[in-house]
Amino acid sequence: MTDPPRLSLRAMAAFAATVEQGSIAGAARALNIAASAVAASVDQVEAEVGAALLVRTRAKGIAPTEEGRMLAARFRALLEDCDSVLEDARAGAATLSGHLRIGYYAPVAPAFLPGLLIPLQRANPGLDVSLVDCAADEAQAGLLAGRLDLILFAAAPVRAGIVTRRLLDLPPYVLAPLGHPLARGPVALADIAAHPLVLLDRPVAEPYVTALFRDLGLAPRIAARANTTEMVRSLVGAGAGLAVLNMRPRTDRSYAGDGLAALPLSDEVAPITLLVGRAEGRPKRAVAVMQDLLLGWASGPRARDLIVARNS
Repeated sequence: MTDPPRLSLRAMAAFAATVEQGSIAGAARALNIAASAVAASVDQVEAEVGAALLVRTRAKGIAPTEEGRMLAARFRALLEDCDSVLEDARAGAATLSGHLRIGYYAPVAPAFLPGLLIPLQRANPGLDVSLVDCAADEAQAGLLAGRLDLILFAAAPVRAGIVTRRLLDLPPYVLAPLGHPLARGPVALADIAAHPLVLLDRPVAEPYVTALFRDLGLAPRIAARANTTEMVRSLVGAGAGLAVLNMRPRTDRSYAGDGLAALPLSDEVAPITLLVGRAEGRPKRAVAVMQDLLLGWASGPRARDLIVARNS
């Protein structure tokens, strides 16, 4: 028979909150308990481990050591696992409830994420959702820190402590205004380089597109840069140039109403891979349900409609 744990769930929660909030006072506010109780729990955890896990400074509050950060992440996973066990025991076939926090890669997720979330919320009125536009590194950091429950990200090394599943491979395509000389069929990168280029200036997207041309020794003239897909599409529609993107929306019009053509790229190049990620450990029910919805959508025809393939 194993010995009972010497740390309470309350102590683990207080330590994890202190790491997440960066101070004992912040953790006390987040947990709605006295700061003295948080401090006692932090001391208890450090005494149990036998090492200092937090660096305390007057100016900057509290910063975790690497061991402290990893322990806080494991505590959060354990606490969520306990919550999931209790939630499953209570819920059975009951509806989902609580708060689901999703970090997403902005150039692609708006094309499909709302269409999955809204029916889920209608079927589960007690479930509320927060959506955060964030780059891959920021999304992974938020997941490990407990600020996010699920992330959609692309083209980045996966950090320890995160479980991922592949959603889609997104090949690049060419966006052109209607009537453009190239707006007739598959387009080669060499042909695009002869025209002005509108660049989506986002982490992942910008280095990906830049590398496509650089690897072929091409140097297109960058006519404009924009950090949103909507602005890139409007610039292309207005005649600023062509763009290379990786997922098309379900419209062939820009925000300004200009017609656009999505053309396959004739060059054989590697796609961007879109992943769904969650923290290690047993996920809470809302996370598991949402992940299953995403995987089901990715394997179906509605996902394929958003991809401009070479043979399309």
